[in-house]
Order: sequence, then C-alpha cells, then structure tokens
Amino acid sequence: MKAERKLIALLAVAALVSIVNASVFVYYPITVSLQPTQPPIIFSKGKNAGGQDLYGNTIGVSMGNANTSLTITVHPTYQTNYYRNITVIKNQDSKAYYFKIRVTDAFTDTKITNAKLRIYNSGRSIDIWVYLTSTGDTPSDSWLGPLNANEKWFVDINITISEAGGSPNSKPSLDDNSASLQLIYSPQDAESAP
Repeated sequence: MKAERKLIALLAVAALVSIVNASVFVYYPITVSLQPTQPPIIFSKGKNAGGQDLYGNTIGVSMGNANTSLTITVHPTYQTNYYRNITVIKNQDSKAYYFKIRVTDAFTDTKITNAKLRIYNSGRSIDIWVYLTSTGDTPSDSWLGPLNANEKWFVDINITISEAGGSPNSKPSLDDNSASLQLIYSPQDAESAP
C-alpha cells in the first residue's frame, strides 16, 4: 500500500512537471539572409520558335524578363503533331547542373491521346520523354545530366489529338488545353527534390 501511494505521488509530480514544462516556450533568433545571384540555367528560344504553325499561326515561345519562366503555345490539329526545337535549356554557368521536369498539372482531356515533351542534347546521349498526361517527376528517382557548362539542351513537343467526334471543318474541341510543368535543377544529384 505504501509503495502504491508512493507511485501515485510520483505520477502526480510527473504530471504536474509536464504541465509546467508544456507552458514554457523559448525563442532563439535566427536570421535568414538572401544574397541573390544570376540564374545559372535559363530558357532561350529554339530554332523554330516563332516559326510557322498551322493555319497561319506561329509557334509561340515567350519567356519572363529573366528567362526563368516559359510559355509555349502551339496550334495542333487532329492526329500527331510534332514541334521540333522550339525552346532551349541553357547552362550559362561555368559548372555543371542536374535537373528533372515535374508535371504539376497534366492534360486530362481524353481526346489528347499523347502529349510528350522531348529533351535532348546535341549528341543525343541524353534523350528523354516527359509525359504530359500524368503528374510526377521525370526521371522519377534520379536526375538528368549533367548539363555541362555553356551546354544547351533542346526541347520538342509531340501532341496527338484523336479525330473521334471531329470534323474536317472545325478545330478539335478540348476541355483541357494546358499543362503546367517545372524545371528543377541542382548543382548535385544526390538528394531528392522536395
């Protein structure tokens, strides 16, 4: 009985101490300092950017002021449409970088039966396809590269639109006509991208 009372008393003291400790908060100051630098990886227009597309349209490639954002507009029709060398991923640094492409918002329209981005270097030792009909990273478990100093990689787009329900007198009607991607790069290839 005495041991039981002693145990109850110890538990009561422990509970009281934990209640007291839970109400104490200590704040240590931390400073995060930003020292911006020039972007090592940028987009530039490919050889066919601004080139002639179907029905008098042009292949639209526009970049933000720092060439770190990219908008591509193409005008495909039914069946397979292949757009070659419409943008370039360029390393303007003196060191190599590794990268991957993350599709954050995929094409969901069932009439788009194939939508891929092709990324390759001049010797085609790197030649990968990024599927734009599902979200995720390419490659999923590693990095591409290295994209060496002053090297350029080229980007093509391959889109296939089903002609089912279509007409020779009208353009394909799509419920979802855009996909969103991110180019993720790093000076090392050891860690997973968050």
